[in-house]
Amino acid sequence: MLADPRAVSRNLANQLVAYATGASVGFADRDAIEAVLTRAGGANPRVRSLISEIVQSPLFLNK
Repeated sequence: MLADPRAVSRNLANQLVAYATGASVGFADRDAIEAVLTRAGGANPRVRSLISEIVQSPLFLNK
């Protein structure tokens, strides 16, 4: 986990999106998740900013 903190953040984002939308995150959503992570703060975003970016993302708004 220390070697790749972005992987931990990506997994958290995937879980939050799945919880928020009620739908599993697919391969087609990968670019949107990466965009959310980048806007939220990169490899080590704060959870609050991650949730904020997810709620404002097309993943949440269109599912």
